[in-house]
Amino acid sequence: MNKAGKILLTTTASLALIFAGSDGGRTDSGAGSATAADTAPATLTIIMQDYNTTASQHLKSMEADFNRSLPSGISPVVYLDYDKIATWFGMREGPSTVEKAIGDYLTAKTGRNYNPPTLSLLAKAMNSLDAEGIVMQKDGAGSCLVVPEYPGISFDNAYAASFLVGQTDPLAGKTVLINLSTKEFADFVNAHESWHCLDIRYMQDTGDGLEGAVKQNRAEMFADIGGVMEGIRNGADLTLIDKAAALHATWAFLTGPAHAKTPVESDKHFESVVYSTQNGLYALKARIEKMGIRNFRKLDREQLRTLDYEITDAHCLTYAQAQALQTYYATGEAAGAAAHLVARLKAIAAASVRGATPAELAAREKSAQEASNNGGLTEQALIQLLREKLKARARELGSATSFADQLKVRQEMTDSLRGKLLRDPSSERVTEAQLKLLLYTDPRLVPRKGGPKRSVSGG
Repeated sequence: MNKAGKILLTTTASLALIFAGSDGGRTDSGAGSATAADTAPATLTIIMQDYNTTASQHLKSMEADFNRSLPSGISPVVYLDYDKIATWFGMREGPSTVEKAIGDYLTAKTGRNYNPPTLSLLAKAMNSLDAEGIVMQKDGAGSCLVVPEYPGISFDNAYAASFLVGQTDPLAGKTVLINLSTKEFADFVNAHESWHCLDIRYMQDTGDGLEGAVKQNRAEMFADIGGVMEGIRNGADLTLIDKAAALHATWAFLTGPAHAKTPVESDKHFESVVYSTQNGLYALKARIEKMGIRNFRKLDREQLRTLDYEITDAHCLTYAQAQALQTYYATGEAAGAAAHLVARLKAIAAASVRGATPAELAAREKSAQEASNNGGLTEQALIQLLREKLKARARELGSATSFADQLKVRQEMTDSLRGKLLRDPSSERVTEAQLKLLLYTDPRLVPRKGGPKRSVSGG
């Protein structure tokens, strides 16, 4: 997403600090004697080549697919890999900031250097678990950088967290009925951000206030349409369009009054206007139904982009509609240009959210307690237990001090936990917390002693 105001993947503070708390000066008092090969400095090159989680492999496949068939004049898409960047940052040989870790990763991957403002923007997005497409197409040799969906949080928890507006939670006490799996959500988000890279019109058209929000609405509608196009092109049926429409329309309608109360100069003030993209999505569905889904899947991305622009131009919000919608959010009065739009948003929200039952509320409370109490252990104690478990498995593979074996066990556990996240919703908060700990645990499996604390950002 191209602006500071975004709805996807803003999450709780505890999960956001995935890169924090790393200290230098690490030693392994329990490793025993190690061979010279075991203790040789690890490099980013080794991580880039040998550390390939399922999520990393999926990013690589998706990147290759996009770059195989880009429309003319579009820069290559480059995905940032949470797993590789976090692993490099967490090492004693690694850099002191996330910005530098990202810069190292991108240089190793593309052969190019990126300026500090770009690296800072990327670090901010990754630290807040915020998917984002950063278009850099000023020169033909550029690239479009995409921060993907963080592969360690469920759809339910990511979506619920996005409703928080300051101290207001419009989703409190409610249950979401949108039948979107965590995988479907991740695939849609990643495709959405990738389609920002294909946008040569709306992403360049900026502005302030309500006028800027109308322009942003075009960019987000284009990316939403592109996101579901990718899913359908890859085998999803047309219900994906209904889910994506419900995803943003429900959020926009329920958060609208809270956003309208934020200061006018705030990025959030018009945010619920920006993401009212449902009319374009439903128009796409009607078009596909008319032409047939098999014929639609034969279109290449140049043809898909042309269709996307055509639909977005016809169905994006006009200034009058946006103004009337914002007036409704501020006053509760739906008149004129907003009447039909509000009625549609209200109907979608009513079908997508209901009041939570007592049993559902109790289950949520239990899950939150289990995730927060850590079995009565401190976070440091949990990290130590995690480290010992990883060491034991590394010994089974060959050596607890072999960097290759350390990477293998880290990859095994990461993939296992993410598989559990997809299979077992009842324990998703606990699993998310375990993934967070694993992500910032030193891949060398050594306790950290002394030394300056690494910063999340800065020089």
